[in-house]
Amino acid sequence: MADESEGKSGPGVTPSELDESTHAELRVLYQDSGMSVRFARERQWKLVGGTLLLFAATVAVPELVDISTFAAKGLVLASFLIGAGAIYLLIVYQVWQNTELHRMQEIGARFSNIFVQLGGAEAAREGRLHSYIVLFFMIALIVLGNTLAVLLMARHYLSS
Repeated sequence: MADESEGKSGPGVTPSELDESTHAELRVLYQDSGMSVRFARERQWKLVGGTLLLFAATVAVPELVDISTFAAKGLVLASFLIGAGAIYLLIVYQVWQNTELHRMQEIGARFSNIFVQLGGAEAAREGRLHSYIVLFFMIALIVLGNTLAVLLMARHYLSS
């Protein structure tokens, strides 16, 4: 026979002190933040892929069409602007994710002790570290793609 002090929650579980409607509201907000984080991460990867495709297009244009040195220099400038804009947007998406992750951590602190233990500060730090490592590699891909595009177009803008 189970000990009545364990209640429905089980041994060692301290349920949240929230009323049902507040708990339900916080669950919705937590899920919404989780979906926002996934959306922002997906947008980051699509942004990197789209940027690399634009770099490929800037390299392909002078190969397919005879362009002037001035136009080739314009394409190089455009590739730098595309790269800078993409890096800026990656950082904006990262800040958005951090805001949503902080919101999730604040909401999660109001749930049961098990939830708090599983999503504690250590897990949050590790998650942020991994997301910054991935951000670094995304930025490195864009810088590498831009460098490669500029080098491949060099013969078109260095010719006299």
